[in-house]
Amino acid sequence: MPTVGAKNNLKLVDMRGVAYDDAQWDLFLDQLTVDDMKELIAMGGYQTAPLDSIGKVQTYDCDGPASINNNFTGQGSIGFAGTVMMASTWNAETVYKFGSSIGRMADEMEVSGWYAPAMNIHRSAFSGRNFEYYSEDGVLSGKLAAQAIRGAEEHGVYAYIKHYALNDQETSRNSMLCTWANEQSIREIYLKPFEISVKEGGADAVMSGFNYIGTEWVGASNAVCNIVLRDEWGFVGMVLTDYFGVYGYMNADQAVRNGTDFCLVNYPTETNYLKDTSSATGLLAARQASKNILYTVVNSRAYMEENLNPGMPVWEIAIIAVDVVLVLALVLVEVQVVKAYRKKARQEAEAAAAAAAAVQSEE
Repeated sequence: MPTVGAKNNLKLVDMRGVAYDDAQWDLFLDQLTVDDMKELIAMGGYQTAPLDSIGKVQTYDCDGPASINNNFTGQGSIGFAGTVMMASTWNAETVYKFGSSIGRMADEMEVSGWYAPAMNIHRSAFSGRNFEYYSEDGVLSGKLAAQAIRGAEEHGVYAYIKHYALNDQETSRNSMLCTWANEQSIREIYLKPFEISVKEGGADAVMSGFNYIGTEWVGASNAVCNIVLRDEWGFVGMVLTDYFGVYGYMNADQAVRNGTDFCLVNYPTETNYLKDTSSATGLLAARQASKNILYTVVNSRAYMEENLNPGMPVWEIAIIAVDVVLVLALVLVEVQVVKAYRKKARQEAEAAAAAAAAVQSEE
């Protein structure tokens, strides 16, 4: 049974830059309560939840893939060309600049996570979300997606590569759709863009899918979310479900035990809050999921010094400077006016006195 609720006086900001396997993480995670872990895992919809006990700020994650749209504020960025059009350029540098632009705008909007790039395969020209996906080729998709990820992460924005994996049709996608394929086609075609995104793009966030591979929901597939993603590819980061509408099969307990870390929903459902909080295996899984979320967030833009302790924006400083100059100018003018008035009054008084003296002498 893991330790919970310890008083080790560590805040999340203290963990920025600490290696994932450093022993300090154990001391830090010992401080989490069961309720902390439940909240972090359950409430992952367009955010990562705040936890006051460890000084974790709320972060905002927003939809893409061609822009940033904040569901909390209603604010949106400019939009770019569709992903399939980007793939048609075969131009990695252009896609890097696209990712960098997304990252810069996300940072300006105080958004830390981008639900993109999407990289499922164009198995058919009639797939409902082909406009979000790059191409029918896994290598081209991966090479370009890796550049978009690197561009966004230049600004501290973590990109959720999605939908992992074999989510290659929209029809019946959340009706326990069973996708069948052999291992060779899975590795050479459908997993290839995700593999390249991790190994070359440095992806540290993943969104899993609604679909099943065979008879197993991908969000609760140890083979997909742990063995391939983490053990084989070396992924270090967090895995989010696709939208957590439950649909009769999604639940947090099954997900965290098999490599998914939190749920894309921000209100209670029947199954996004952990039910098993008394067994060692249940709490160890929750602790591991929490670590993956916290490690990713603390190393993002959310915990950059300028965002934790923001100075005054440049435009505000400029306006204040102009105001100060204007005030000083007005004070100077006022001083000159007062001086001139006093000088004139003194001269008039002296003239009056001289006139009075002249009258008296004549008398």
